[in-house]
Amino acid sequence: MILFRDPDLVLDDTKVSPVSREQNRVGICTACDGDLLSLGYYKHAGRWMVAARCLGCSRALLMVYGEDWSWIEDQPLVVDEAEGHAPAKASLRVSEVPRERLEVVFTPAEIRDMIAFQEGRPYVRQNLYRARAKLDRFERLFGVRIDL
Repeated sequence: MILFRDPDLVLDDTKVSPVSREQNRVGICTACDGDLLSLGYYKHAGRWMVAARCLGCSRALLMVYGEDWSWIEDQPLVVDEAEGHAPAKASLRVSEVPRERLEVVFTPAEIRDMIAFQEGRPYVRQNLYRARAKLDRFERLFGVRIDL
């Protein structure tokens, strides 16, 4: 778990201070297509990291880059609630969530039937039941609440 405690990052019990706190638009949110605004730039273990928050859904993430600023990965970022920066959870329809993310948690049948349910089409009740049991896990992993 990576924690953002303004202005620092906490990585495995190590506090990392920002190199810069400049705010820039640094990308597009994969959950809602809103603009990502940087919260801080960090250098740690030979990698550059950019903490960012979506202006649309308030989702927070950490973008990790190599020494040469080549993208490596995006990781969920937990904002410390004690500092008054609790992230707001986005609530989206299943069809608005990238399929690659859905496939991490849900089976193809569960995805199909969640979409069918939201569109008012026939669905298999058992698949929807199993999918609902996994919604908390999906929210924990991606910071996105699916509205079912």
